[in-house]
Amino acid sequence: MSKDAAKVEIAKILLEKKAVTLNAEEPYTFVSGIRSPIYCDNRLLTSCPDSRKLVCHAFHNIISRLDVDVIAGTASSAIAWAAWIAEKLDKPMVYIRKKEKEYGKESLIEGGDIGGKKVVVIEDLVSTGGSSMNAVESCREAGADVVAMVAIFTYEFEKARQMFEQARCPTFFLTDFSTLVKVAAEHDFIDKESLAIVQEWNRDSAGWGPKHGFALGEKKN
Repeated sequence: MSKDAAKVEIAKILLEKKAVTLNAEEPYTFVSGIRSPIYCDNRLLTSCPDSRKLVCHAFHNIISRLDVDVIAGTASSAIAWAAWIAEKLDKPMVYIRKKEKEYGKESLIEGGDIGGKKVVVIEDLVSTGGSSMNAVESCREAGADVVAMVAIFTYEFEKARQMFEQARCPTFFLTDFSTLVKVAAEHDFIDKESLAIVQEWNRDSAGWGPKHGFALGEKKN
């Protein structure tokens, strides 16, 4: 299967299992307060064995080509994916907390020492890239060589692309925004008018809501 065909397959899974939903008439509110006509919750895939296997297979096709010692999943949404991938590749697995725990050993990375190891970071979603980049930097601070960051889906924001490029961290995505909206239109998950609105959001996510009469939501901590 070609790279593009693989992205289409994963995009169809996300849409069919409603891990990604599109609604231009009643947009969602992100944690940042930004209004969005697209929402991604890949945790829904963990309860779908057939789809889960296909997603893990797509991860395997990418990561098996890399020189990797340890699989690192971000807490909490990517822990399960990291565990399945580590089992498939017969590799050690750790997970990365969002912040150090406040008791015991006050660990940030759980599961073992990654100092001097080649690590791939697993994410379920990359939006602006901030939390994903924090996970990468946490591994680097622990002495690891981060080979790459691999995620199921990306909104393809330019800010995130530049962030990873400046940090010299290679990124791989099982599918992406451009592929998903094309598949959504081809398979009637969205009409042509709504498609144009969703694509507009991708170009200016912060300004999209106010432009279409949707006030910014309250930012959540």
